[in-house]
Amino acid sequence: MFDEREKIALFIDGANLYATAKALGFDIDYRRLLKEFSAKGYLLRALYYTALAEDQEYSSIRPLIDWLDYNGYKVVTKPTKEFGDGCRRIAPAGRSLH
Repeated sequence: MFDEREKIALFIDGANLYATAKALGFDIDYRRLLKEFSAKGYLLRALYYTALAEDQEYSSIRPLIDWLDYNGYKVVTKPTKEFGDGCRRIAPAGRSLH
């Protein structure tokens, strides 16, 4: 049980969480993550921030983004921008999928 006065907001930096989980050799169970935080207090919101290349027909992160959006997370994306050297970088202004 939790204290009803305790309010929680979850902010996830998708790229950093993915890189950390990969480096440590485990997968993230996003459903369980929400459940764990919900057990600690009133979960106001769960936001997942990530970069998304909008010019690609398919992105390997798209299924995860769609799943998160459908299962209680608010997904916030920032478009990547390609520069003359061929590198992709995150553009300064973010936007929400919804």
